Amino acid sequence: MMNNSVNDNILNNPSLTISKIKFNNDKEIFFNDDDIVIFVGANNVGKSRALKDIKDDILEKKTDKVIIKEIEYKDSNFTEKNMQNFFKNNYDNEMEKNGDYNITIDRNNAQYYDKNHFKNILLNKKQFYKVLFSFLSTENRLNMTSPISYNFIEDKVSLNIMRKLEKDTQAITKLNDILNSCFGKAIDISEEVNNNSLSKLYKFGTKEEISKTINTNTREARSLLESLDDLNEQGDGIRSAVAILSSLIANEHTLYLIDEPETFLHPPQARILGNNIVELSKNKQCFISTHNIDLIRGILENKSSRIKIIKINRNENKNEFHIIDNASISRIANDKNLKYSNILNGLFYSTVVLCENESDCKFYSAILEHLDSNIYQNVLFCAVGGKDQFKIIIPLLQKLKINYVIIADLDLIDNRERLKNLLNSIEENKYAQISEAHNNFLNLFEQGTDNQIKKQKAIKEEILSLFTKDDYMSEETANKIKLTLKNISYLKLLKNTGKSCLPAGKCTMEYDKIIEFLNMNNIYVVECGEIERFITQVDGHGNSWVENVFNIYPLLEEPVYDDVKKFIKNIFNIDGKKGENNE
Repeated sequence: MMNNSVNDNILNNPSLTISKIKFNNDKEIFFNDDDIVIFVGANNVGKSRALKDIKDDILEKKTDKVIIKEIEYKDSNFTEKNMQNFFKNNYDNEMEKNGDYNITIDRNNAQYYDKNHFKNILLNKKQFYKVLFSFLSTENRLNMTSPISYNFIEDKVSLNIMRKLEKDTQAITKLNDILNSCFGKAIDISEEVNNNSLSKLYKFGTKEEISKTINTNTREARSLLESLDDLNEQGDGIRSAVAILSSLIANEHTLYLIDEPETFLHPPQARILGNNIVELSKNKQCFISTHNIDLIRGILENKSSRIKIIKINRNENKNEFHIIDNASISRIANDKNLKYSNILNGLFYSTVVLCENESDCKFYSAILEHLDSNIYQNVLFCAVGGKDQFKIIIPLLQKLKINYVIIADLDLIDNRERLKNLLNSIEENKYAQISEAHNNFLNLFEQGTDNQIKKQKAIKEEILSLFTKDDYMSEETANKIKLTLKNISYLKLLKNTGKSCLPAGKCTMEYDKIIEFLNMNNIYVVECGEIERFITQVDGHGNSWVENVFNIYPLLEEPVYDDVKKFIKNIFNIDGKKGENNE
């Protein structure tokens, strides 16, 4: 339990936070002192670079900023007395005999503070910012858990954290409770002599073992501690997590920059870490870059108003920055139909392709990877479980600023209400822009294909002729009956035969208007009818059909794939083909 004088010191500590950032597209976003700001986006859009820009600005580096144009800071308690107390409590081991300080910021940066800095603190504010924030990159985090030799103390910030954990039983117990829930392990701090050098290091063991070493100061406890494994020799995941958690618990900084904290962690561990970052960062401000949805799920579990998620998109060489809707993320994460889908991972891709089912995703993604691996790396294919799900998911993706493309079978356009609901989910009353052409098409198609649809009498006669004298119906007979019933609707005819069955003239003209309009709104229908009709040489449906196709035609260079390649090229503007109708 901390005494009142220690509490007073913390309350009077000088603090630093960011109040506003102007990004490179001149968009300005304002922040509160305790915000948790999460940068998300596709690869290479600038998530990590945003953190580096902030760090370089604080350290007054002369390098050009890339993502961020300007930063406004908020500082408090900047008095000579408060700053002197802060340095005494945190950097006593770096004070020189004359009372000046030579502070190690990190392994590559140091700052010298003489007495005049403290006396003229209001004139030298920016120089003091350098000791009031933590930059936790992957490299820094792993360095923080390495043994520290007293002969050559390269990282005094990490040594200070070790010392505080060593002295504060409450702090290290809090840390170990989290580590135990995440990894089933705990840590303590030990001193050992190696090659005539005294080192301070983290030791690694079970919660029971560590509890003995922390709570008793006996020869037996010290011997047990020395016998445990070094944390430095464990996996990078737990080392990285220890660095983040211990810094939040033991460090008195108010501003944290954490780059991809989920690195090396399994999904459940990333979620637990995210949850605890929120808990441990109260009254602190965190800027985090991530490409992990489990970390975000863990952060959002707290339902904290502190959380701001900034989606970075890049269009050609221009960035866009959006504060996205946390409620939409939570809705997808908790929706029974979507909870276990990969749709939320679209936050980390340039485009999400929504398909009706998994077999479509498997087939089209393989074709795209073959055509253009660079585009493929930033495209996520998601199965939504049927056409009716499109209208539910699109508004959520729009709120999350996720670019999307829809690929659907041709029967998407055979139902007025279905197409109307889909288009109106994109924009209010959007269907009205194409309703006349759609109604004309459906009426003309029904009239023009009437002679191709079997009458009820003919269907009855054909089915009766299939029955045998056997007591039970064979599977062969059942399949023949199903095939007879398959084309009893002119709308079924459209899906089963594709564009080739369209009546010539006005009907085809209206159809072309619909397809062009859908393409303009990132909706692409399979004009041959359905995915299986791209390669009619192979029997089957769904997953079995896809597997059979790849088994029979393992080389994607074969001509049998030409039609589907043309379709995918059109969608992704490969070879400048976007906008052309596919067959």
